Amino acid sequence: MTKNFATLGILCLGMLLSAQETSTKKEHSLTIKSQFIQIKDEFNYGLVHRGLNLAGEYTYTRLSEKNKFSYQAELGFGANYNQGLGMIWSLKPLDLFYGFRINADPKLPITLGPYLAGYYKWQLYPELQSGHMFWMSSYEIGPRMELSLPVKNRLLHMSLATSLASLNSRPVYVTESYYYSLTFSDFVRNPHTNISFGSLNTFTHTDLRLELAHPEKSFSIAYEFEFMGYLKAPEFKYIVHSINLIWKLGTKKAS
Repeated sequence: MTKNFATLGILCLGMLLSAQETSTKKEHSLTIKSQFIQIKDEFNYGLVHRGLNLAGEYTYTRLSEKNKFSYQAELGFGANYNQGLGMIWSLKPLDLFYGFRINADPKLPITLGPYLAGYYKWQLYPELQSGHMFWMSSYEIGPRMELSLPVKNRLLHMSLATSLASLNSRPVYVTESYYYSLTFSDFVRNPHTNISFGSLNTFTHTDLRLELAHPEKSFSIAYEFEFMGYLKAPEFKYIVHSINLIWKLGTKKAS
């Protein structure tokens, strides 16, 4: 099953990277996210930790009349609390999307297509778990739909994505130990161990974004809701409410 997922991911990535359009527009943007997060990890006695997170995201978009390609990368850090302080680091090294216009109405463009994304989340709870590291990592594929609605003199952009299949890594449940390691190699190696295939009954990740933008301005604001859940033991649930500030760094037409 893992080999099938890897093959499908490679085919999807190849399609995304090989897509060519004769008349396109390129955009670069930077997003600052102010997030309220909730984390529930079975390793952490089932406690729900709540806190704040700050993240930065870069987006590259290549847009044509019929197709859209985008690449995103994100890095974030936050602190949370419940019976002790917790810390979380988040990394999204890639989020690739290739969408197809499925309607001909220029006032209500709808785009649908596959995405391929990777996520890493490292957690530390020094007051509850000493220096032991917990993590949740995933490489996932699924559908994403985007549409734009006119709202007076602005546009409301909506994006909805949900995972269908994934490769996941979680720590192995072991008895409490006084020994731990927090070297840089641990942060790199740990989320690539104990990898298993996950479908909807094992792992689910949903991301909803609502962006209000002015067609002639480079700044916009958005709301984002994200839920990530690993449903088998050891369970992990992660909920985010985010206010995003978005700046377009540059736009140009390409032939």
